[in-house]
Amino acid sequence: MRYGFAGQLLRVNLTNSMYTVEELDEKELRKYMGCSGYAAKLLYQEMPGGTDPLSPEAKVVIATGPVSGTLCPSGGSYEVCYKSPLTGTWNQARSGGAFGPKLKYAGFDFLVIDGRAADPVYIFINDGKVEIKPAKHLWGKNVEETTDIIIRELDDPEVSVAAIGQAGENGVLYSALINDRGRAAARGGIGAVFGSKNLKAVVVRGSKGIKVANPKQFVEAIEKAEQWLKNYLFAAIPALGTVNMMVPNSTLGILPTKNFQKAHFENVDKVSGELINEKYNIKRRACYGCSFACGRYTHVNGGKFATPPMEGPEYETVDMLGPLCGIDEVEAIIKGNYLCNVYGLDTISAGMSIAFAMECYEKGLLTDEDTEGLPLRWGDAEVMLKLLEKIAHREGIGAFLAQGVKRMAEKLGPAAEEAAIHVKGLELAAHEPRSESKSLALQYAVSPRGACHMHPNWASVWDFQIDCGMKEFGLPSWPAGPQEESLKRGLAYRYVALQGEITEILGGCIFYSWGGEGNCITPQLYAEIVSALTGWNVTAAELLTAAERSWNLKRCFNAREGFTRKEDRLPKRIYNAIPDGPSAGARVESLDLMLDGYYEAMGWDKQTGLPTPEKLRELGLEFAIN
Repeated sequence: MRYGFAGQLLRVNLTNSMYTVEELDEKELRKYMGCSGYAAKLLYQEMPGGTDPLSPEAKVVIATGPVSGTLCPSGGSYEVCYKSPLTGTWNQARSGGAFGPKLKYAGFDFLVIDGRAADPVYIFINDGKVEIKPAKHLWGKNVEETTDIIIRELDDPEVSVAAIGQAGENGVLYSALINDRGRAAARGGIGAVFGSKNLKAVVVRGSKGIKVANPKQFVEAIEKAEQWLKNYLFAAIPALGTVNMMVPNSTLGILPTKNFQKAHFENVDKVSGELINEKYNIKRRACYGCSFACGRYTHVNGGKFATPPMEGPEYETVDMLGPLCGIDEVEAIIKGNYLCNVYGLDTISAGMSIAFAMECYEKGLLTDEDTEGLPLRWGDAEVMLKLLEKIAHREGIGAFLAQGVKRMAEKLGPAAEEAAIHVKGLELAAHEPRSESKSLALQYAVSPRGACHMHPNWASVWDFQIDCGMKEFGLPSWPAGPQEESLKRGLAYRYVALQGEITEILGGCIFYSWGGEGNCITPQLYAEIVSALTGWNVTAAELLTAAERSWNLKRCFNAREGFTRKEDRLPKRIYNAIPDGPSAGARVESLDLMLDGYYEAMGWDKQTGLPTPEKLRELGLEFAIN
């Protein structure tokens, strides 16, 4: 065991039911720091370009970082890294809860999975021991049922279960992996990858703990972090959860509505965070070691949308299953969140796929014959719930929706293009780039996994004049004019992205890094924490270099799959002005200028959008040049 790390990597081959354990090379580990950074190295070097993400040869890396499972307030995260069957790009899906820390306590920083089992199985990791156990009796069960059965079989309620539901078994391209019953590694289709491997779940039990190099300094750094977080700028997140954003975002005209045709919702009070917290919230829930507890545990006590207690819904879910589909029935949204959790569905892509289908139905591109007589009308909550059931089981029109927006639009033809709100096949989240933040528009265009609002960071922080501790590294001041704005925003996004990537490679939660000195965990404070934890004497500059190494390698992964500047584009609708409401007239007009500024700041070729050989040599990534 190394300080701050378990020190081992576990490989499981499902084809031959074999596993091996490898000691981690400390020099290589420090080069990437951990979590998605080290996972990017593994996948780039071990999985050839062009690998079918649903083939036995496709690899999955479940990754933790040095702060995972420690006293560090943001240490409840893990990342699942893989090639997405939805987009064909690099993908990482983060989740919280207890799974990541318990994997580390079981003796492993990383789990690499490949192959395909002949029959359904689950992997049980028990304090360094590994079993591949039969799961035929679990196939066809939802996540809740699977978790209950495994806990009874192992006679241990403290194990952490990460499982797929029927959506993953049936190959829904945006199916999720759900751990601890309601925490989702959701985006990009990891559930379908697990399903293709006949892998129902990964279960961990761990008691090994983590060694700290300098306990006194570590506790001092953690106490400083906790003190700073008492001044956190986004206090509504721990107080009300992310659902607090519904009403403010609609008022500002930044709430995606009716498939991004509008940016405000007239009936937003009916689906507000305040209403959810007042009438449906049972208690707050926290990830491992988290002091924010931004999760909600809700239920609907009776009526046609009666729902048992379940984690969520979060802001993204409420908007995607609500206003985005024109729906204002909050109890139906809570029920929809429950269905996505138990079936294992990404609520963002599911909601976007339903909204796309509703718009296509309205325009006559989908007919009653296509929908088997189900009228896909805006605002119909019961239709939304029926569609979630059909998607999870790939039944009827659900099999069409299970492909995601990009593939649906391709099959419906050019007339559907404007309604297809995605980048590289990944549907946009519940953040309107035309009015919330032009930096968000840039992030949607260039993020390695497609239209992502959070990996590696929430790009809007710079537009909201929050520096996240990055000014000393070169983050520019806020712009004064349109031309300067576009070029400077490209430069600024370099630092916004790398600051977020620091959190990702350390295994932290990005919420904790929004602010500045004295009210968040800055890169400088993370350097103090990691130094005391590992004994490495890490500087913030070293963290920044490791983050840049990771960020470039993910770009190289996509380049090998054929993605270049020409794919860094936004949906057609985002170039058009918002038609009405508080943000009427807002549009994205200067993406190419922002891209030029960003590529130049990154040291990438402006024509191709790819890292130059000089940049890769500078970062020690010579193996990626060819």
